[in-house]
Amino acid sequence: MKWKRLIINAALLACAIHVSAGDSIDTPLTRYEQRIQRMQNHWASLIPTHFTIQNAGNMGIISAGIGWSYGRHRKLETDLLFGYVPKHDSSRGKLTTTLKGNYIPWRLDLAPLSSKIPAQRWFLEPLTTSLYINTVYGHEFWKSQPSRYPDKYYEFMSTKFRLNIALGQRLMVNIPSEKRRNHSRVALFYEVSTCDLYVRSMFQSSEVKLKDILGLSIGLKFYSL
Repeated sequence: MKWKRLIINAALLACAIHVSAGDSIDTPLTRYEQRIQRMQNHWASLIPTHFTIQNAGNMGIISAGIGWSYGRHRKLETDLLFGYVPKHDSSRGKLTTTLKGNYIPWRLDLAPLSSKIPAQRWFLEPLTTSLYINTVYGHEFWKSQPSRYPDKYYEFMSTKFRLNIALGQRLMVNIPSEKRRNHSRVALFYEVSTCDLYVRSMFQSSEVKLKDILGLSIGLKFYSL
């Protein structure tokens, strides 16, 4: 009898736990819980989705930073990069900061092009467009035109901030889920870029050609989310 009573009590306890769990799932969230959930979602959106390292691009010899992918099919990106410019002929090296926006309109699956490429493994992004602004830290660079230049010679421009545009391409590989450690995708990219000061120089002087104002940069992107 004791064993039967023990089994019955255990069964009743298990049923009570199951019912209480079901009630907790079906119970609607209170206003407080909804507000907390919204706050958690907002803070979670601030977590970077990728890490970027890049050479050149009017940001310095090397730059690196974090970024966020968003929008439908993750076609939009924002990168925050910090770079280094060697001293060369100056007395010291300099640091740079860049805020960069990227738009990637298309992505092509390379698997149909070759039977040797695993499905959903390699992708080509045939066009990337970027618009970014960067600054160089140092007393040599100014926000407004110094008096030593003719009036309005550098109107609306400064050496402190540069507005850049770039076009490029990316080759991306998806890491199989069983082999993932810190990242889910890795992209190798190149960009051809120029800045507002270079474009201005080309229009001011016929000796400055298009090839003179363009620069090539390469980099890697490591996606974790």
